[in-house]
Amino acid sequence: MSRPWPWCAIALVAFLLALTACTKKSDTLTGPATDPPRPVPGKPWFEDVSARAGINFVHFDPITETQYIFENMGSGVAFIDYDADGWMDLFFVQDGPVRPDPGKPAPTHKLFRNNRDGTFTDVTAQVGLDVRGFGMGCAVGDFDNDGFDDLVVTYLNGVSLFHNEPDGKGGRRFVDVTARSKIVDPHWATSCGWGDIDGDGLLDLYVCNYVELDINNYPPCISPETNTPYNCPPTVFRNTAHKLFRNKGDGTFEDVTEAAGIAAPRPGPGLAVGLADLDGDGKIDIYVANDLQSAFIFHNQGNGKFKDLSVFSGASMMPTGRFMAGMGVAIGDIDGSGRPSILVSNFQDEPTMVFRNRGKMDFREWSHPSGLGPATLKTLGFGIALFDADLDGNLDVALANGHVIVNDAARRAPYRQQAQLLLGDGTGRFTEVTDSAGPFFREKVLGRGLAVGDFDNDGRPDLVYGLNGAPARLLRNATETANHWLRLDLIGDGKKSNRNAIGARVDIEVGGRTLTRFVTGGGSYLSASDRRILVGLAKAGKADQVTVTWPSGRKQEFRELAGDTGWRLSEGSDTPEKVR
Repeated sequence: MSRPWPWCAIALVAFLLALTACTKKSDTLTGPATDPPRPVPGKPWFEDVSARAGINFVHFDPITETQYIFENMGSGVAFIDYDADGWMDLFFVQDGPVRPDPGKPAPTHKLFRNNRDGTFTDVTAQVGLDVRGFGMGCAVGDFDNDGFDDLVVTYLNGVSLFHNEPDGKGGRRFVDVTARSKIVDPHWATSCGWGDIDGDGLLDLYVCNYVELDINNYPPCISPETNTPYNCPPTVFRNTAHKLFRNKGDGTFEDVTEAAGIAAPRPGPGLAVGLADLDGDGKIDIYVANDLQSAFIFHNQGNGKFKDLSVFSGASMMPTGRFMAGMGVAIGDIDGSGRPSILVSNFQDEPTMVFRNRGKMDFREWSHPSGLGPATLKTLGFGIALFDADLDGNLDVALANGHVIVNDAARRAPYRQQAQLLLGDGTGRFTEVTDSAGPFFREKVLGRGLAVGDFDNDGRPDLVYGLNGAPARLLRNATETANHWLRLDLIGDGKKSNRNAIGARVDIEVGGRTLTRFVTGGGSYLSASDRRILVGLAKAGKADQVTVTWPSGRKQEFRELAGDTGWRLSEGSDTPEKVR
């Protein structure tokens, strides 16, 4: 017979239950709340408009019983204004069957043209991008400075370069110029990014390579818990050097991997790359997130030469000395210092890493003080992006999450996971608002690619998520706010600066604050975001002054730019052009 509880014990239990009920827990730990979310004025709110917009891309699910390491790595998404009409179009990278059946056509990549009314039209075949292959990532950039963005797509077995050119009928098309360009990378390529490494006004290309594998001689990886196959970790395979291709200006590229110093460190399984001027010396640097190996920080020494500062930078590993499972990269000024800090998404039970830039290529690990670390301990992150969701002038964080281990018994977290949204306060600290950001953020999905862009040109940054083996999701930012905004489209002179202005720094003086933004190459995971600078002005109706430091080193000041407006700023012209 059980002993009756004394009244004091019952009172204590009641008190603890009440305390627990009053304590707010992160939804990433407790699961989605049961009450339906509703928009709250002033709080970020995103609505899934995929079906309404006509975005019907479905990522092919290639999962097999063998569970090859590449099967659920997902693929990238990109905002690209391919026809230069000022409206962002959408590109989706497709994979395919591990062993294609010649009798069954595999699915292709997809390009959707923006109709300027909230809808899109599938123009894939029309523009020549109905291409098959086991695709991974993509990068958008105008490599020949002709005013039209070109496209790079990475694959399980290489890289393709598509040149954007007239179709002879008043439209545009993409032509595969890989062979002509002399870009050769017969490896498993993942993320890639554009940036002018040598200051000649031409975009060069960095390509991450993951591991070397042969599916006909694939090593068995057996889960000790279930005695069944599971996804092999990258440590099972041999690594190969990443690739850096220098743009020669004649439509061809030169492999400068060795000459530039990129091959100097021990090769690592690369999954993400960001290109930005990390120390303010006017030269673009390269940060690479590797999977279970030290990250690379290539410091630009000038003339296209780099020195790997990984060990000395403070941003290559976790503070415990453990390697990150680096998946995605985001670069931006999160603390008002005017310096670009680095965020890296990470594996389950490890925090998303925050490396705060202290200047002179010196970084301080800031994951847990930022609030981002604790919020992401129970998730496995891939795509990551910095953007101003509520237009208050502070950079916020969005993440795409989802596990890679299929067998339930072989992991300690859900396979499908919620995406996350955290609001920044401008001092390097973030608060999670996932549960209140819209219905999509309560769903559990296999998140992989993630890109930010303003597809409807209303000044509020939207999101597109690539999901593994599932339909892509376009999220329109429908935040109800009285905050104002500014959208800046930077055009380099195409001579000393690349036309995309990758590497530029923008300082916006507004309401007694200075907001600093950077035009970066690469970023997120396998994906490419809208390159235009989207700035929240909070309650201010204008920017008092915008100072652009172009990749060439030239500085220009633009005064009294009206808010709630898009402006085109062209290098060498003192007159800003109102675009929308």
